[in-house]
This record gives sequence, C-alpha cells and structure tokens, in this order.
Amino acid sequence: MSKTIGAGCMNQAYLLLDGTLIDNLPSRLLELAGSTAYQSLYRQTAYSALLAVSPVLVPVLPNSPLAHTFTHEWSTTAGIWLESEVNEAALLQHLRSLIHARIEGDAKVFFRYYDPRITPLWLADMAPQERDRLMGPIRRILLPESLHPGGFIGQENPEQPIAQYTEKPWLLLTPAQLERMSAAKRQLLAQQLIEHCQQHFPQRLQGAEPAAQQQWASACQRSAERHGYSAADQVIHWANLHAVLGDEFPDAAEHAVYRLILDQKEVLPAQRLDNLNAELQRQLLTDKELFA
Repeated sequence: MSKTIGAGCMNQAYLLLDGTLIDNLPSRLLELAGSTAYQSLYRQTAYSALLAVSPVLVPVLPNSPLAHTFTHEWSTTAGIWLESEVNEAALLQHLRSLIHARIEGDAKVFFRYYDPRITPLWLADMAPQERDRLMGPIRRILLPESLHPGGFIGQENPEQPIAQYTEKPWLLLTPAQLERMSAAKRQLLAQQLIEHCQQHFPQRLQGAEPAAQQQWASACQRSAERHGYSAADQVIHWANLHAVLGDEFPDAAEHAVYRLILDQKEVLPAQRLDNLNAELQRQLLTDKELFA
C-alpha cells in the first residue's frame, strides 16, 4: 500500500482541492473531516457566481481519513497538499491571488495551478528565486512521485511577500510557459491513455510499437478535443469508445447513432459523453445476446 502523502510534516498542512473534478465535494469533506471548515477560493472575487465549482482550501491532519482519501483518490488529478507556517487567512489570500493569470495580449484566463499535473510543470524548472516568490507563504507542495520525482517542491528562501487578489491578475504566464505546460500535459495524458487501453482493452494495442501506441493516443486526444472534450477523465472515456469502435469513431457509417447523440446540443457535454458510453454498453449487450 502506498504511503499517505504528508506523513511526518511539521508545518500546518492543507489540501487545495478541485471543485470541478470531485463530485459532491462539500458532502465528501463533511464525511471525511467532520466540522472542519473549508474556504472557497472564488469567494470575494469576480468569480463568486461559480462557488459550486470553486477550488477549496481545507486543513488536513496526516494519517486522517481525509489524508488517506486524498492520497488514494485525488492526489494525481484533483488537488495538491500544501504546508505553510502562516495563518490560514494569509495563505488563503495568496492562493486566491493565483486563481487567474494574464497571458499575451493582456487576456485573462483561469489558472488551475492546483491541478497536480500542472503544478510541477509550472514551478519545478524555475529559478529558485522566482519559484520562491510565486509560492509566497507556501513552504512545501507535496506531489505523487509519479508526477514529480522526489515528491515535493520546496522553498529555498521562505521570507516571501504574500500576494493579494485583484481583478486584474498580477501573475503573467508567458507563451513559452503555456506551450511547455500544454505539451507536457498532453504527453502525460497520452501515456495514461496507453496504460488504460493496455489494462482494459489489451487486444487493441497488442503488438504495436511504442511509436504506434503514441500515435493512437494522440489521435484519441485530437478526436476528443474536436468534440469538446479535453479534461483527462473525459478523454479517457472517449478513448474507451475509440478502443472498442475503432479509429474511425465517430465518423464511420455504422456510428450514426453516436453522431445523433453528439448532435444533441441541448444536452450538456458531460451528459452526452455518458449517453455515448451507455449506447456502447447497450450495443455490446445486444451483440452478446445475438451470439449467445
């Protein structure tokens, strides 16, 4: 069994969790952490209407039920473990200031720095002085070794100012940073797709050379993105359809019923994806009955 993230930490530990990726997050926190209060990062910002999907900050004790659940369910996709010496209000202030960023042309974008797949791509290769400044009051960020060798990103000089949220983001992401984070994230997702396919659909990639496996995974990602699916869990669901129905999905003549589902624009994208998978299961059961 894997070691619980955060075991043995000395500073106050917190989880910064992704409200868009964890279903019923408030209920899960009540179940796992009881009356422990949590803070929504979108509160008191221009994004307060999105509180239902806001990232949240919650204190955590090592080896607690919340810590174990984080390690085994959320640590690779849906949040990061932070350690800090400052009070919670000061930490929250700094974290809130990072929820959006400026990009080239002074456009404003949400920045999901609390995605554990993005965190090391953003911080790990920076010069220590710049990384320390961006981390502010965060002393350490603990990450699964599968995402970051060594398991943590730490400050060299902890005496850093605490940033404040403003409607105009202070954080600037350069085109080079965006390209590096995007390329590395796509490569990581491609490897996840290959491993998922090898585990659940071993015949699909059996005997394929590594280059052919990468080509298949990249084609899955491009196909998913063309139909509005870019989140890792969505692309993996899309890959199930590709693995079973073939590389022509959803454009082959025999895929007409799937195209009808995709064309239902009044249905939310996530529900359309669920409907696609339900149709696949229905067809597989029908085929099984025909050949029984």
